[in-house]
Amino acid sequence: MQLTPTILIHMTAAIGALVIGPVALWARRGRQQRPKLHRAFGYAWVTLMIVTAVSAFFIRDTQFPNVAGFTPIHLLIPVSLFALYRAFRALARGDIRVHRITMQSLYIGACVVAGAFTLLPSRLLGSMLWGSLPSAGFVRQVLSGTPAWVWGLLAALVVVGYLQTRDRTASLARILILPVALGAYSVWGMLGAFGAGMNVILPWLAAVAIVVYGFSRLGAPEGVSYDANTRVFRMSGSWVPMLLILGIFFTRYVVSVDVAIHPELKTHGDFALSIATLYGAMSGIFAGRALRIARMAIGGVPAGFVTLQAR
Repeated sequence: MQLTPTILIHMTAAIGALVIGPVALWARRGRQQRPKLHRAFGYAWVTLMIVTAVSAFFIRDTQFPNVAGFTPIHLLIPVSLFALYRAFRALARGDIRVHRITMQSLYIGACVVAGAFTLLPSRLLGSMLWGSLPSAGFVRQVLSGTPAWVWGLLAALVVVGYLQTRDRTASLARILILPVALGAYSVWGMLGAFGAGMNVILPWLAAVAIVVYGFSRLGAPEGVSYDANTRVFRMSGSWVPMLLILGIFFTRYVVSVDVAIHPELKTHGDFALSIATLYGAMSGIFAGRALRIARMAIGGVPAGFVTLQAR
């Protein structure tokens, strides 16, 4: 099996889910509860699991017993998606025990067990791990060839993300700056890699619209209050913006490297569609959250209003 763009997306999402999963689980265990950290890494983990499952549907393998390229391991796709649905249904009903057990079981089965299977020498990731592919030298070459301004931009984005983790006050204009700027950054990265074609613009717009609509169905964000007299929002810190900011940056970085090494990817329909959708989803989360906050001011919330808990 060769390293195709679809497999690259699948591997990146799966590895990310494997790494951050324990953080989401650990944040709700022990004496000190960390609900904000749990929520931020939980959302990120669920997103990565969905990307992993959906991308796996487009991967075919004829080296094992299969039907039209679908092997027994493809059964993890519906199992994972159903488990996520069951976990969130339990959460909506207030059944934390079922939610916790379902998420823990999904992590062990889909990430740990299935991940160990991919490390077999006959599998693509296993061959890379055991040295069949010159990955270490390649990574050093990529890092050394990265312009210094890219690392400066990363440092600035980390600072911006860290500021979002602190309790703060802000006007509506300040709140809108970040989603607009990051939306423009994702569009810049997408158009720079694939050009201004409808094959990337429409998926980006569709993903933004779907995510924003989903957020519009929720109540006001947790930990946000609005004073109508001073027109100032009081906001609790959150790690979600940091994760999304880094997600957009590293998506653009990886895509830029891939396109530089394999220029033919610019015309690869599946690759462009996947990246445009991912960009749109992340941009939509920022825009949707800003919309939920803005509604508090536009709707004429009385002074001293404190938001309801977000579902």
